[in-house]
Amino acid sequence: MGRLSFNHKTIFVYVFRELLLYFIVSFLFFFFIFFVNQILLMAEEILSKKAPIKDVLLLLFYSLPFIIATTAPYAALIGTLMCLGRFSADHEFISMNALGVSTSFILIPVFALGVLVSVGSFITNDILIPRGTIRFNEVLYNIASSTPALELESYSVKRNENSIVVSGLIKDNSIHDLLIIDSSQRGAKRFLSSSKTDVKKSNDVSIIMQLEMLNPRLINLDLNNRSKFDVVYGESITYNVLAKDVAPKFISSSGPDKMTSYDLIKDIRQKKEAGDTSPRLLNIYTMELHRKFSVPFGAFFFVLLAFAISRAGKTYDQSTGFIVGLLISVAYWAFLIGGQMLCLESGLHINGALVMWFPNVLLVICTSVIAIKRIFK
Repeated sequence: MGRLSFNHKTIFVYVFRELLLYFIVSFLFFFFIFFVNQILLMAEEILSKKAPIKDVLLLLFYSLPFIIATTAPYAALIGTLMCLGRFSADHEFISMNALGVSTSFILIPVFALGVLVSVGSFITNDILIPRGTIRFNEVLYNIASSTPALELESYSVKRNENSIVVSGLIKDNSIHDLLIIDSSQRGAKRFLSSSKTDVKKSNDVSIIMQLEMLNPRLINLDLNNRSKFDVVYGESITYNVLAKDVAPKFISSSGPDKMTSYDLIKDIRQKKEAGDTSPRLLNIYTMELHRKFSVPFGAFFFVLLAFAISRAGKTYDQSTGFIVGLLISVAYWAFLIGGQMLCLESGLHINGALVMWFPNVLLVICTSVIAIKRIFK
């Protein structure tokens, strides 16, 4: 019995160590892909506008929790498939069985890896991502307020929800020949122009920057009465650019996906008690709540599927495991994103919890089918 116990302990440590090694390699592979994608996205939006390098590095740092939480489950799948594929190709399963170690025992380190990755991914997703997003947006605010080129470009036209900004040359925090067409007031349209505008930072967090327009000219048109208009001249005027109007492509929203699960549960409960929230919005919040659990714990179902594939009776190597893992990851991602898009469609009424857990249900079904075929083979 002592020898059997020693064999089991040795095999557990060996298998878990190999699984962890392959997981780390796969994690670095996916991490590199997502990280480079983030760099390219920021390069288009920020680096090309000559934002401070220090702030750009901070943005990348605060993006890491999202990249880690996204990467870990897929790395667990591919890492496990590659590791068990090597065991299968090298006939190590047969060697372990010869030492009295059953196949079911090998499932224990696989199970342990799945739980470890799932819990780590959940903590990252539920705690680090919301905190990182707050810091991310703070840094982004500082960049936008100190670097007008982030939102305004020389000789360009920028359209927001209620305004159109036409700018001339931008140099040294000054804009030459600026025209603003403002439609924020119902029934009126304002044309505001200035030959020179100084860009200044605001102490109000709701204002991303202040445009101090020198010698401005204002034409105020009444859209309901074309014969009425006002023309105003002055020495200077300050035009506030609101933070809510600044939304680069990569910026993360402060919606339910950036709350902790505890805060989200509390918020959903309050919305239900108030009764003034639309069913569609409640469904979106519910979808995000279940997403916080289904995606991280998808790693657990991934490793179980990988184990079932490795014991399906066919020998495969590491490269095959890598390819199979990529295909499964792409399919899982497609179901996940497709379900989210369907849930967000205003004309459809699809349960948010269902679409978030559906990919994991498919993993369980596939695992069960493979295991049953193995048993009755």
